[in-house]
Amino acid sequence: MISVNRHRYYNYISEKIEILSYRINAGGKLNLLDLNIHAEVFFRDLLNMLYEYNLEASNVGKANAEAIDLIDKRNKKVVQVSSTATKQKINNTLNKDKIKELSAQGYNLKFIFIANDARNLCGKSYDNKYKIAFDSNSDIYDKVSILESINQLSIDKITNIYDLIRKEFGEQPNTLKLSSNLAAIVNFLSKENLDEVSNPVQLNEYGIEEKIAFNDLNNIKESTFDEYKIYYGILDRIYNEFILEGTNKTVSVFRKIVSLYEKEIIVSGSTNTERFLNIIGKVEEHVLRSNLVSEIPEEEIEMCIRIIVVDAFVRCKIFKNPRGYTHVAT
Repeated sequence: MISVNRHRYYNYISEKIEILSYRINAGGKLNLLDLNIHAEVFFRDLLNMLYEYNLEASNVGKANAEAIDLIDKRNKKVVQVSSTATKQKINNTLNKDKIKELSAQGYNLKFIFIANDARNLCGKSYDNKYKIAFDSNSDIYDKVSILESINQLSIDKITNIYDLIRKEFGEQPNTLKLSSNLAAIVNFLSKENLDEVSNPVQLNEYGIEEKIAFNDLNNIKESTFDEYKIYYGILDRIYNEFILEGTNKTVSVFRKIVSLYEKEIIVSGSTNTERFLNIIGKVEEHVLRSNLVSEIPEEEIEMCIRIIVVDAFVRCKIFKNPRGYTHVAT
């Protein structure tokens, strides 16, 4: 089964790297280059974490280090960081006098283009005057290749990169910190004893199974639907308590889930299983912005969200219903 955390972490990382790329491009057009300096430090740490390098700034204590920005003396690697992704940029670097010295010392030269797609530069021939170790197929990085490498990491390593980027970019204040009704439902649900479900509400099991099959979701029937539909009664009681209080929490929760579902169904090429798991991931992203769940362990939050999304499926809020299918509580 797809890891919801992996999906959420990757989406966050991808979004922030795309934003950084956009801002570097925009700043370059206005000749505002301060962000490039900060980006160099960020990509130093990212490359170290991603490829287990030991890069450090090459110009510490120097006015300028010609041709290179980052150096890993232990692994004999040097990196040129640039927002300009052109063949001329690579050739100019290869022909710097400093490259002759680095080549003699056995260094491998790499480029990272931090603003633009550089795939069109890979595999081409370059004027490698001093014969430094440089393979244009593997020694040119850009945001696309970086994200591809991140996507292949173990969940532990992708979590570390997620933490790095959160520290670098921070989070802007958000009104959802105080106002998420979905987070309120998760908060209440997390306080329930879910170890034992006494007197569960009787559901029309045939109807649920028919809807699961109708939407081609049988591959997660046991792991998701069978696992979480048993909490229908607990969640129903929480919803009814809000209704009796005259609040709109229940309605707003359903509408939020439906809005996320609508965004998923317009994406072509996705299976319904992928859509269902994406909804869980996006609900979790929404909920985690709220301080109402700040004290709840993340594993419990994910469990509560799965209960809520499965319940929305059972209540006919999301996914298509077979003919004659209605709300399945009996």
